[in-house]
Amino acid sequence: MRGLRIVLVVCLVLGVLFVAADRLTVYIAEGKVAEKIQARQGLEGSTDVSINGFPFLTQIYGKHLDDVDVTMTGIRADPAAAGTGERLMISEFSVDLSGVELDGDYGGATAETAEGSAVIAYEALSVVAGQKGVSFAYGGEGKVKVTASAEALNAPEPAEVLSTVTTEGGDTIRLEAVEVPASGAPGAEDAIRGAVDLDRRVGGLPDGVRLDMVTATGDGIVVDVKGEGIRVAG
Repeated sequence: MRGLRIVLVVCLVLGVLFVAADRLTVYIAEGKVAEKIQARQGLEGSTDVSINGFPFLTQIYGKHLDDVDVTMTGIRADPAAAGTGERLMISEFSVDLSGVELDGDYGGATAETAEGSAVIAYEALSVVAGQKGVSFAYGGEGKVKVTASAEALNAPEPAEVLSTVTTEGGDTIRLEAVEVPASGAPGAEDAIRGAVDLDRRVGGLPDGVRLDMVTATGDGIVVDVKGEGIRVAG
């Protein structure tokens, strides 16, 4: 009986040590992956990586991670805006990577699928609007309020419109005025639309990620993203 008790205690201790070693290893691995993603994307902000599933050691031995969550901040999207030279800032990008295959030398990884979201602040849109005097804010009911100054319109009065926001081609955000204020001046509508309508390509995300659905919220524009065969490190 005493021998059985000793065996049970030894097994318990070994189990605790295995779990501790597994959690320590995954903690170190998460930091290394975050560093690689940070360098690959050239981020101004931070990168947080969470490798899910237990045990991690068997996953790493098989060079296959079931599920990895990645959150990045401070992504500068390409290309630079004409007129301002500024690049669109994505304040936060969160993605769930499934079926992550590690390279033979563990130097990189590719995810089978990805789903997540990107958040773009309205102030960031104003920076890349292409001209001064155009600002963006939440307009309610899933629309964006766009305000253009009289100077931006080269007109005696400023204009304020509500715009829809959609995605185009998997890499572009499009804002288009629902209705332009009536004006008797020739060419006034074209001038307003030229100032407030916006197509902005969002490059610089991990390769293989595309823009899906987009929603205007009080916190900014939230873009759902999807992808396959995403190179996340290396």
